Amino acid sequence: MGKDKVNKEPNKAVEQDNTQQVKTEKAKSGTAAAFIFLAVVFSLTAGGATFLLSQSLEKIRGELTQQLETTRANLSDVTIRLNGDVTGQLTTLADKMGRITTDQQQFQSQVSSQQQATDKLSKTLKVSNQQMLQSIDVLFKQKGRERIGWVLAEVEYLLLIANHSLQLQNDVPTAIAALEAADSRLLDTGDPGAIESRSKIRDEIQTLKALQQPDIVGMAARLSSVIKAVSSLPVKYTQLNTKDKINALIEKKASHEAGDMEQAAKDFLHELRGLVIFRQLDEAPKALMTPQQQFFLQQNLQLKLETARRSLLMGQQALFAESLNESVQWLQEFFDQEVPKVRQTIEELKVLQSMLISSNMPDISGSIKVLRAYQNELEKQQEVKR
Repeated sequence: MGKDKVNKEPNKAVEQDNTQQVKTEKAKSGTAAAFIFLAVVFSLTAGGATFLLSQSLEKIRGELTQQLETTRANLSDVTIRLNGDVTGQLTTLADKMGRITTDQQQFQSQVSSQQQATDKLSKTLKVSNQQMLQSIDVLFKQKGRERIGWVLAEVEYLLLIANHSLQLQNDVPTAIAALEAADSRLLDTGDPGAIESRSKIRDEIQTLKALQQPDIVGMAARLSSVIKAVSSLPVKYTQLNTKDKINALIEKKASHEAGDMEQAAKDFLHELRGLVIFRQLDEAPKALMTPQQQFFLQQNLQLKLETARRSLLMGQQALFAESLNESVQWLQEFFDQEVPKVRQTIEELKVLQSMLISSNMPDISGSIKVLRAYQNELEKQQEVKR
């Protein structure tokens, strides 16, 4: 019994182990089946998704292909139209260029023809002029050139006046007037031999007209204004006739009525203070001038300015500058520069002193030389006739 009991207990343990092993195997089998089921479900799901994605891609690919074909067709149409428009414009432009080239050739041909006609006409006119001059020369020879001798002498005199006015007096207007008169006298003669003289005279007239001349009249007017103002300019060192001025102030005060006595007294004191002037001198004071000396100083300054004005009108630059320089020195030395009118006069004279009243005049003796050569030729012809 005991042995059976012992045998039964091991068998029971073995059975329990087998049962536990079976349960474990069943659990493992269930888990594997679950994994297999999930794998099958996942595979089916992935296959469906892949199929749907493939269908979508095919649809998109088809749409893109259709759009690409449409775009290609549109581009082909646009290219055809552009090629046609450009070809038409190029053809039109080529036609216009051809017409322009033709017109240009025709214009050049016309210009060439016109130039040939002009050259021919110029040659004809040149021959005609030569023939006319020869005819006139023959006519003058027949009538005798001695008749214009006095006219040429008059022209020579006018040319000499022009030269003297310009070189000695710098009188450009007179020189121009004399040259123009000489040219007019030669024109009246109608002598073809005087053409060279007239041409030279006209050149000299143009040269003189191109000169820049100073405003002599305006400068003379400014000097005249300064000369008139000299008598009113105050002298620096002068004696005051104090007694006469005080008597005049007393008489003026007494002449006022009683109601104006206060104002008259104020005016009297104001003018009385003006009789005494305090100044700080930078130089040693000089002897006071009497009214007579002051008068002669002003007269001498006016004479000096008159000399400057006369040298201005005569075109004498050196004398003009020297006279103005001495006048400025006198004003600075003897007249009161604290007075604005004196300073203005000095500045005006300095401005005039810096101006040029004459310049290097051109040589206009060429016309006289040409005229005298023509006169000598006429004299030789007259001697041959004799």
